[in-house]
Amino acid sequence: MSPAKPIPGISDQYRVVSDVIQRRRTWKVLTDPDNPLELPPDLCAKWDPVVRDAVAVSGWAPFHYARNHAGMTEPWRFHIVYSKPCRKLSRHIPEWFDDVKPNNKLPAMLAACGALVLVNWLPQFDEQQATEKQVQVNEEHLAATSAAVQNLLLLLTAAGLGTYWSSGGFFRDPLMAGKLRMDPAGKLIAAVFIDYMPNNPDPAIERIAGKHRMARNADLNWVREVVDLDEFATSS
Repeated sequence: MSPAKPIPGISDQYRVVSDVIQRRRTWKVLTDPDNPLELPPDLCAKWDPVVRDAVAVSGWAPFHYARNHAGMTEPWRFHIVYSKPCRKLSRHIPEWFDDVKPNNKLPAMLAACGALVLVNWLPQFDEQQATEKQVQVNEEHLAATSAAVQNLLLLLTAAGLGTYWSSGGFFRDPLMAGKLRMDPAGKLIAAVFIDYMPNNPDPAIERIAGKHRMARNADLNWVREVVDLDEFATSS
């Protein structure tokens, strides 16, 4: 079941999608918040519409239950923050929060990214008092939003941009949600930092690769194939 093994007769579209999935990787990009990366206007003019389109296409992810919140069916909300407001956020975070540790990388990432996409999912039921069925509905909303985030990562990878899926840090704080006018009903699942210059050799830009990529199980031991139901019939 190795994904590297060629499959006779497979379509070119399958190969393209498979290649993008396997090429996608995590890159955390940082620079000094006191000397943020200045992106050329023509670069932003090129990539900002691509990010906007990728977000729109990501919304074709499947969802099982209609959320029906604020007149919209989808269980997710995407918020695109372009480079200029990202630089302002980089400066404001230490002002808004008094517990920013010296090694916190969020200001440095905001100082380097081309854009940031914040993705919320919308719980439908109180998670502390939900019935079993209501818990399932909430899980479906969360899973659907995760699928939409993966769509976004793959589209941006196909476009040649770098990405980093962060859990959000201070973006999970209600104060930050209020500053960005995000729906208070939402819960942040992803802060996707987008690198508009993935091949930039500037030594002032630091790129940290995701630490789990090479730890993946090459033998696919996490896959189990059911080829005959008799094994269930004869097991106790």
